[in-house]
Amino acid sequence: MKRRDALTVLRVPFLLSNIFRRVAAVPTPCEWRMTGLALSVMELETEFGTAEFWAKMGVIAFLVLLGGCFAGLTLGLMGLDETNLLVLMRSGEEHERKHAERVYALLGRGRHWVLVTLLLSNVIVNETLPIILDSVFGGGLVAVLASTVLIVIFGEIIPQAICVRHGLAIGAKFAYPMLVLMYIMYPVAYPTALLLDRWLGESHGTVYRKAELKTLVSLHQGETASDLDALTEDEVTIIGAVLDLRDKDVSHIMTPIEDVYTLSLDAVLDEKLVNTILSAGYSRIPIHTSDDKSNFVGMLLVKQLITYDPEDNYPVKDFPLSTLPETGIDTSCLDILNFFQEGRSHMALVSENPGGEGGALGVITLEDVIEELIGEEIVDETDVYVDVHNKIKVMRRPINRQKIHPSLAGLLHTRRLSGSTISRSSRANRVPTKVSLAVRKPSHQDGSELQQPNMKDYGALGLHGMDRGADGDANGPASTEGVSSEQQPLLK
Repeated sequence: MKRRDALTVLRVPFLLSNIFRRVAAVPTPCEWRMTGLALSVMELETEFGTAEFWAKMGVIAFLVLLGGCFAGLTLGLMGLDETNLLVLMRSGEEHERKHAERVYALLGRGRHWVLVTLLLSNVIVNETLPIILDSVFGGGLVAVLASTVLIVIFGEIIPQAICVRHGLAIGAKFAYPMLVLMYIMYPVAYPTALLLDRWLGESHGTVYRKAELKTLVSLHQGETASDLDALTEDEVTIIGAVLDLRDKDVSHIMTPIEDVYTLSLDAVLDEKLVNTILSAGYSRIPIHTSDDKSNFVGMLLVKQLITYDPEDNYPVKDFPLSTLPETGIDTSCLDILNFFQEGRSHMALVSENPGGEGGALGVITLEDVIEELIGEEIVDETDVYVDVHNKIKVMRRPINRQKIHPSLAGLLHTRRLSGSTISRSSRANRVPTKVSLAVRKPSHQDGSELQQPNMKDYGALGLHGMDRGADGDANGPASTEGVSSEQQPLLK
C-alpha cells in the first residue's frame, strides 16, 4: 500500500476519536505530528487577558457576525420574488423602488449563483469558527457548546429573523459587497450555479393564475387586510368579475328572446303604441319580420320618435332602422365588451346562425355586461324592472321636494331643461376585437330597402310654468325654449 493511501486510511479513525474525545472532555495530546501528508491537529490553550486572547476573541466575534450575515442574506434574498420586486419597482415608494432595483439587478445575474456563493461562504465561516474556539478554550465540551451557541443563536436565528422582516432593505445594502464576493467565489460558485440552472431551471418569479389572483385580491379586503388601503367589497367584486369575463360567454348574461320587447315591421306607430314604447323604458327595440319572430332585420332607436307625430300612423318598416349586430352564443363577454366600446352599437343579437335568417336566442346590451362587472343590477329613471329575467319590478321611493334645499331645487329644474353632450374619445387606433359579427341591412320582406318617413328635420320645445322653491314660495315664471334641430340634428 502506498504511503498516501495509508495516511488516508489513518485519517478517518483519527478524526472520529478526536470528535469523541472532544464531546467526552477527554484530554488530548498537545500536538500530533505526522510526516508525509500535511496532517496536524493543534490544540493550544491561550492565556486569558493576553493580546493574543483578545485578538482571537475579536476574530471569533467577526466570524459570528459574518456567518450571521451570510445566513440572513440567504433567507432574505432567496425569499424575495422577482414579480414582487417588479411591483415595487413600478408602484412602490421612492426608497422601495431604489432597494428593489438593486436587489433585482443582483438576482438578475443569477439566482442560483447568489445562493451558492452565500452557502459556500457560510460553510467556510462555520467551519473556521470551531478551530479558533479550540485554540482559545483548549478543546473539549466547552469549545463544542460555545461554537454551537454562537452559531445557532447569533449566526442563524437572530440574523434570519431580522432579514425575514427587513430582507429588501438589508439585501439592497449588501448588494455591492455580494457582487464582489460572487466574483471571488466565481471558480466554484458559477459552475455549480450553471448545473442547478440546467437541472432545476431558471426562476422567473411567481406567475399567478386567475383563481389565485382572485384569492389574493380577496385577502386585501376589509377586516382581513391590515393596511389603510384595504379594498372594499365592491372593488373585490368588480376585480373578480373582470378576471372571469373572458371565460364567460354571452349566453350567461343575455336576455332570452322571449323576454325581449320587440316589434314587427308591420306594427303601426300610433299614439297607443308610442305611449307603450315610452312606458316600457327601452332606448332600443329589436325589429323582426312579420312572419318570423326569430328573424330580426334591425332595431328602432326610441330617440327617433322625438320629432315623430303619432297621428301620422307610420308603420315601423317606414322608419330608418339601425343595424343590429349579431354574434354567436360562444362569444366571450370580454370580446363583446370590446365591440361595444368601439361605439358601433350598444346592443347585439345572440343567434345560432349569425347573419342567417332566424335562430335568434337572445339580446345582450352594454348594460348587461356592466351589470355582470359590478355584480348588481343597474336601474335608471326609466327602467321598469330591476331584474328582467325574474320580473322583479322597480320600487322607487318618491322624492319629497319639501326636504330639498332651495339651492338644489333650482339645480333640479336646470338639469331637466338643459342637456349635456358627452364626447367619446377616439378609438381609431384600437385593436380590432375577436367578435364574429354579422350585420344585416334593414329591408322589407320583398327585398326593397327601407325608406325614411317624411318627418320634420326641425322642431321646438317650449316649457312654461312657475318656479317654486323648497319653501313653496313662487320665484317667478319659468320659460325655456328648445333649440332648432338644425343646430344639433336628431336624425342622422
